[in-house]
Amino acid sequence: MVELHLEIDYLRKKIESNLIGQFVEKDDICLNNTANKAIHFIKREGEVMPSNLAKYLEIKKSSATSLIDSLEAEGLVYRKDDPSDRRKTLLGLTENGLKRSEYMVDKMCSVASECMSDLSDEDIDEALNAQKILIKFHKHMHSNALLFLEKMTREKRSDND
Repeated sequence: MVELHLEIDYLRKKIESNLIGQFVEKDDICLNNTANKAIHFIKREGEVMPSNLAKYLEIKKSSATSLIDSLEAEGLVYRKDDPSDRRKTLLGLTENGLKRSEYMVDKMCSVASECMSDLSDEDIDEALNAQKILIKFHKHMHSNALLFLEKMTREKRSDND
């Protein structure tokens, strides 16, 4: 199971690195893949803390700060104080950021459609069903991961006592 997950992740990253940059027009803003992932993450999550964005992108907080600065300068994201804790900052998408996200999804759909044009409808349906099953599986794993970690922490504490 883990080997299959790693293989899927490897292939996904190869596809992203080979294709994503190729179909973005030269006059587009924010051409790098990390910035586009950040935009999509913020859109999906709503307002997020910069530290959560850094974790999602698997980058250092200092790199996330530079990325956020550039996205803000391009008018794609905004920063605001968290109303429940003024020590925290939240990030959200501006109207231009939302448009950028929609544009990128449309472009990715066009590329995916072109790449799959030689597949039968049956093969595409089978792939979509497999992806739905994987999503269900990942949601299950995510919801149980915290319970597992809590159990491990309790066991470790009881071993130390």
